[in-house]
Amino acid sequence: MRLKGRLLGRLFLVFLRIGAFTFGGGYAMLPIIYKDICETEGWIDEDEMDRIILISQSLPGVMVVTCATQVGYRLQGLVGAVVCVLGATLPSLFIIMILANLIIAYRDNPHVAGMFFMIRAAVSGLVFGAAVKMGKQSLKTVFGWALIIAAAVLTYLSLFNPIFLIIAGALAGYVYSGLGKERL
Repeated sequence: MRLKGRLLGRLFLVFLRIGAFTFGGGYAMLPIIYKDICETEGWIDEDEMDRIILISQSLPGVMVVTCATQVGYRLQGLVGAVVCVLGATLPSLFIIMILANLIIAYRDNPHVAGMFFMIRAAVSGLVFGAAVKMGKQSLKTVFGWALIIAAAVLTYLSLFNPIFLIIAGALAGYVYSGLGKERL
């Protein structure tokens, strides 16, 4: 029982840190999630984490919440899921409450506007880095390259809702694996 409590406490603290020190949403959190969950703690290997991230991307809602739910549930059941979600979301609640008051007070300040502009640029770099890390597995085949390029172009042109691209990717993977290919 004591070991379970320690793991729950550690899960809470890891997701509290992820929620408190990463900005820009789920994709910006991916490098930190991989580092903390897979590398530092060693709770889940990278292949399983890739599957958790893919499922999290396909579910509605905030990606870090669905990811925290899956990691917590896998490691400690329902209680673990609740603990991880609380850890991941409490910092955002407090930060939003503080920032909302500050933004209202300083909304016309050009320095504040410039700061948010540069935060977006930094988050774009984080998202790109996470995409490269996640794409390594898919980029081992011509089919994987084609699917990534097609999804990127269609996303950039805003031709399809991302959920349709995820469904199309799943169907393409199903068909591709049925053609006798061992690795997608």
